[in-house]
Amino acid sequence: MTSPLTAPSGTSRRTFGAGLPTDAYLRRLGHDQPLEPSVDCLRSLVRAHLRVVPYEMLDALDGRRPALDLPGVFDKVVLRQEGGTCLETTPLLGRFLRDAGFGVRLVAAQAWRVNGQWAPRWDHLLLLVEAEGAEWVVDVSFLMLTILEPLRADGGEHTQSGWTYRVDTADGHRVVVRRTPDGGWVPVYRFTSRPLELADYEWIVDYHMEAADSPLTGSLLCSRVVPDGKLILMRENFVRAEHGREHVEYLATAAEAEKAISAVFYGHEEQLVERAVRLWESTRKNRRAPLPGIG
Repeated sequence: MTSPLTAPSGTSRRTFGAGLPTDAYLRRLGHDQPLEPSVDCLRSLVRAHLRVVPYEMLDALDGRRPALDLPGVFDKVVLRQEGGTCLETTPLLGRFLRDAGFGVRLVAAQAWRVNGQWAPRWDHLLLLVEAEGAEWVVDVSFLMLTILEPLRADGGEHTQSGWTYRVDTADGHRVVVRRTPDGGWVPVYRFTSRPLELADYEWIVDYHMEAADSPLTGSLLCSRVVPDGKLILMRENFVRAEHGREHVEYLATAAEAEKAISAVFYGHEEQLVERAVRLWESTRKNRRAPLPGIG
């Protein structure tokens, strides 16, 4: 289990969202600096969140609908110390940031798939955060490689762990793009500016729980940011994306999968690893269709 750290002075009785304790959330993230609506604080919170809270969808694989209400997500991510998808952890962080004094909009995004096409639906969630007179794109829950800290939305380039990103404009949408090794740019996702409420994205759960082409309920997918990049597990493929390079390892056995899953869920309860390994094995046996490109 993640070791608790001392919360900032004065936070023990503070709450955010639906009466959720601020100190417990900060201990989960390991953030022990003062809270203020500054870029430095935003960057510190986002980095902490990405390195501690993994992307995972084990509930959906077990046939359980993810809880989208703030208390339910808080219980899962903070109290039970599990991970989640963008439908869970992104709105939770957004509400926390808003209550900490930042201007925040929860918005929809459409991912660019590795097969060179846009995903069929706008089913990813991002945060647009106002801090120190600028707008920043924040993403704390995406399977594939993406921005690892807040990205200024004014088009300036920013390099993170060997990858360079910027916000571009195409077909009437703003697009987060990443520089390729040959100097070109590839989309990560495009996003809107209209703020969302819970009722605007509840349908995404129905889609991913019921649709035959949902990538989330037929395969084990999980990832977590590490100091020099990101660890990504997709079915039998384990990707170590570090220092601007990607190394892919094929997982042929449950023992190899357990080693990779343990790296993704490092610092979490052993039961979470055991559960993920069980689901890796069961989904591998019951493979229903090729996995579409994600991100």
